Amino acid sequence: MSTSPSQTDLIIKSNSRVSFKSPGDWRTLIIAVLVYVGWFASVFTHKQLPWWATFALLTWFGAWYLSLQHELVHGHPFRNSKLNAALASLSVTMWVPFLSFRRDHISHHNSTLTHPQFDTESYYALPAKWQTSGRFLRSIYWANRTLAFRLTVWSVFSAVQYFIADAWRAVRNVGNARAAWMLHIPALVAVTFIVSNLAQMSMLEYLIGGVFGSHSLNMMRSFAEHKTLDPESTRTAMIDAGWLMGLLMLNNNLHIAHHDEPSAPWYEVPAVAKRTNAYERAAKIDSLYKGGYGEIIRRFTFKPYDQPVYSKSV
Repeated sequence: MSTSPSQTDLIIKSNSRVSFKSPGDWRTLIIAVLVYVGWFASVFTHKQLPWWATFALLTWFGAWYLSLQHELVHGHPFRNSKLNAALASLSVTMWVPFLSFRRDHISHHNSTLTHPQFDTESYYALPAKWQTSGRFLRSIYWANRTLAFRLTVWSVFSAVQYFIADAWRAVRNVGNARAAWMLHIPALVAVTFIVSNLAQMSMLEYLIGGVFGSHSLNMMRSFAEHKTLDPESTRTAMIDAGWLMGLLMLNNNLHIAHHDEPSAPWYEVPAVAKRTNAYERAAKIDSLYKGGYGEIIRRFTFKPYDQPVYSKSV
């Protein structure tokens, strides 16, 4: 039985609604293809490229993968969460199991932002913790408020610490950690086999760029996202990055807008920011960085962007 052009269009649109969470989520699928194709190309061309080019490519595509992971956590592009998990299953950055990241990040959105006990993404210390901390630990808290420390020492430490801590949660069968690692372990084996056996790249070279380099670049985004501000504020920032960095971060740099509507896909976040006056609200609490990541680098590479103690007033 033949179908008319109008019937065919209706079927395609119907299937699209069933498959994608939002009609425009084909864009996210294209990003996923670009991320994985770019990653494979970076790995398999490493012998033809200078080391610094390979490092830059692995760093870029690994960070883009982490941005894609964030989009998948929030339910895009597919309605089916298992399809989203499958799309994230080749964990090219290796250190964080997708399902564990989903657990912790959703908890972050449902928490009191920046509170050290409740927010899984807080970098603050409770006043009582601060009072009992020695000089060395206090210096670490202060140093971690600078971009230089966060993107180097803390990038390595936090990745290793999370990897070990979540693996231990899996051993003890805490939360969903065991299920997360059942998906993650085959990914680790696959990435290691592709890198070391098929592409014949040194795993040390890969860890430097594909794991720690990409983690550092991704932490550039999260560095100034939240501040422990007064109760009426969003405790969230807006980094007005250019189109290239916005694409790398999938507009998560417009963080007030993202927290306003976490379910909005990345390509709709700029419109959400305009509709909710996110730029104006950020400016009122001195959390609007009009100069993008260049301003963040210029102002906070060696100077703390905030004090490290969670305020009792919030």
